[in-house]
Amino acid sequence: VLNDTWVSFPSWSEDSTFVSSKKTQYEEHIYRCEDERFEMDVVLETNLATIRALETVQRRMSRMSAEEQLRFRLDNTMGGCSEVIHRKAIQRIYGDKALDIIDGLKKSPAVCVPIVLKRSVTTTTAAMHPM
Repeated sequence: VLNDTWVSFPSWSEDSTFVSSKKTQYEEHIYRCEDERFEMDVVLETNLATIRALETVQRRMSRMSAEEQLRFRLDNTMGGCSEVIHRKAIQRIYGDKALDIIDGLKKSPAVCVPIVLKRSVTTTTAAMHPM
């Protein structure tokens, strides 16, 4: 059973020389596991925030005429409220090509948003439900 409710940290310093403050190998494994789980939660929430922002943009574009879609551009927040969160999520998914993808999202959202949204959903779903 995984502990997903309580996290316990000692109140003493890691530099302490007391024998009782030393972590056992099991405590070290639990700590590392909980730390990795927290990091994964942050990554998943970042990806989900980006997916929600892109879905909002896609819904807004679906109500536009073809001409309005051609003129429509995204700013640095890419439809969300944070420049950094969505950029980090796209960088995690696309790696070295992320800057080109972000540039495409800003300049041509009608073409890029559906593609990026589909890949984001696929990647996030795979991370949430590994085989």
